[in-house]
Amino acid sequence: MWLRNQRVQKFLGGGALERVAIRGVSALEMLGLRTHKDSATLSLIRRVRRERRWLVTSNEAFMVHSLARAQVKLPGEIAEVGVYQGGTARMICEVKGTKTLHLCDTFEGLPEPTSSDGKVHTGSQYACSLESVQGYLKDYPNVVFHKGLFPDSVAAAEDVKGSTYCFAHFDVDLYQSTLDCLKFFYPRMVTGGVMLSHDYSILAGVRKAFAEFLADKPEDLIELPTTQCMVIKR
Repeated sequence: MWLRNQRVQKFLGGGALERVAIRGVSALEMLGLRTHKDSATLSLIRRVRRERRWLVTSNEAFMVHSLARAQVKLPGEIAEVGVYQGGTARMICEVKGTKTLHLCDTFEGLPEPTSSDGKVHTGSQYACSLESVQGYLKDYPNVVFHKGLFPDSVAAAEDVKGSTYCFAHFDVDLYQSTLDCLKFFYPRMVTGGVMLSHDYSILAGVRKAFAEFLADKPEDLIELPTTQCMVIKR
């Protein structure tokens, strides 16, 4: 529960301490994963962690990879909002096959937080250039980048109009950004499609957005042992 403390989050967030903490947790998780999970997937997680700054733990990366691999059997495309340096996008790219992956980010860091987010984050935090992520993922086909504040960044995109989705991954940290993701993707998810979010159990704004949005929906939120949660579209 101490990770829900906003002072702790502010102290750790956005800098070297956060990266050290995540690396430490990830190393411990990897010891457990090595006893019973596919070695090729674990090697991919370790490789991506060496190549890019990454704000997910080993278990969280494994969950993104596993869900993406399962969802590609359904119709629809894949999306990620909140790309940072492209680490989780790389996990998705490895299993998406020929499906189109839409990557949405300002590529200039977080937008300004609201009062619902407390004082954990600041505007422009977690910035990484579009060119850097494009270069990192250049070997994967059917990856489309949408730069700007979501959902304005996709409002006029011809390749998004009329699209449906089997998997959408959110790593946006903030209340309004999470709510915007839910409003956009929920009606566009195919039956059985999954919306997965990072930071649900530790960021108040993310929790609030899910609680408000799902209040009148038939779906139940599934909280995972990691910081993540997911919703399966009925």
